[in-house]
Amino acid sequence: MKLSKRICAFFLSFLLLATASVPSAQAACRLGGVRKNLTYSVSDDLQSALDKVYKRYNFSVGWGVYDISGRAPKEVASHNANKKFQSNCTIKAAMLLYICKQMDEGKLSLDTKMYVNTGKLHYHDFGRGSGSYTVEYLLTRMIHVSNNVCYETFLRYATKETFNLFLAGLGSGTVVKSYNYMGDCTVSDRAAEWYALYKYCHSRAEHADFAWKLLTEAKFSPIRDGLKKTVAHKSGWYWESGMYGTAGDCAVVQTENGGCYLMVMFTKNNTKGNYSQALMRELAVVLDKVWEEYYDSLPLFRRKKAKF
Repeated sequence: MKLSKRICAFFLSFLLLATASVPSAQAACRLGGVRKNLTYSVSDDLQSALDKVYKRYNFSVGWGVYDISGRAPKEVASHNANKKFQSNCTIKAAMLLYICKQMDEGKLSLDTKMYVNTGKLHYHDFGRGSGSYTVEYLLTRMIHVSNNVCYETFLRYATKETFNLFLAGLGSGTVVKSYNYMGDCTVSDRAAEWYALYKYCHSRAEHADFAWKLLTEAKFSPIRDGLKKTVAHKSGWYWESGMYGTAGDCAVVQTENGGCYLMVMFTKNNTKGNYSQALMRELAVVLDKVWEEYYDSLPLFRRKKAKF
């Protein structure tokens, strides 16, 4: 009897150990806080269309299309989703989320005045002199016209270390190492951040509606211009010697069925010259078709729509 108990205990311990050593299916397919799609693949026709876009320009390209209707962002399809690109101004959407949460916690308010010392900041695109400006004014300029001084003012308020911890908490691997460089990121990093931002904007948080309104009113978006659809977005680009070298855009795209999905893209010019807005507009059109193909392939009971 004692021997039987020992044998059962041995096999039970072995089973528990084996189970613990094997990651769950969900954990195994997570990357950068995003669940990978294990069932859908882009059709040959759309892959051919994507290849034609790539060949038309001499760029490195990374993109991802994400289903944001569930409890975690789900990667529908991607290309170079874990390749590093310059964050540029796309990181300002994550800063918006950070500041909104600070306001929700009572540490700031829209009326709080922050001192902007234009003489001691790295960026100089403010267009106004040093002085005290409300959080609402600084957030609006940071998102609407992508003002860098506003972003740096918020980053110095938060500190790099605290903001990096905040990003990590969202499932993002982006690390801001200085106040004069917005860091590097992957498409997957931005997708994790935007999923958290999207969920926040559709929650009962005090400043959720304010944040969503800013994102839908932001001025420059190759994704919006290509699709001619309503989007909530934040783009970014890097200007050097009169030329654009890298660019990106992140957008929650409204669909005809009333739902929405997330599109993230980054580009890097492989030769000196202007980055092509045309590339991003063309790419957005094909990626929108990727989403439609994916959604149409789902059985009716799985067609859950995320609310725009």
